Amino acid sequence: MTDRLIRLMRIITLVQARPGILARELAERCGTSERTIYRDMDALSAMHIPITHQGRGRGYTFIGHFAMYPLGLTEEEVQALFKLLTILEQIKPMLPDEFESAYEKVLAAVYKQSAEKAEIQAGDRDESSTAL
Repeated sequence: MTDRLIRLMRIITLVQARPGILARELAERCGTSERTIYRDMDALSAMHIPITHQGRGRGYTFIGHFAMYPLGLTEEEVQALFKLLTILEQIKPMLPDEFESAYEKVLAAVYKQSAEKAEIQAGDRDESSTAL
């Protein structure tokens, strides 16, 4: 049961970090089969976690504003994290095994923070245009 709970949390993190991630990719990252991922998605749905499948070949994403682990990163910190993505595959052999999962957790929070910031800015623009 503990292994499954850990895997479910990892799935949530991966979907948040990489919206559109495929079941095949989730299975590879979680060290399990695609069929197990499908069962896990059913379990998450039963727990009212708003994950949805976008259609064949389009992967999984969240419905609405679901998020975990919000961070208060500066724009410069966010850009530094995204720059690391371009060289990650090259330096991966030099990094500890746990680095990848830690990085995915941070990216999941960064993605959500960026989406919320964009939404707030869009709302501010809407309010200022109606005030004119």
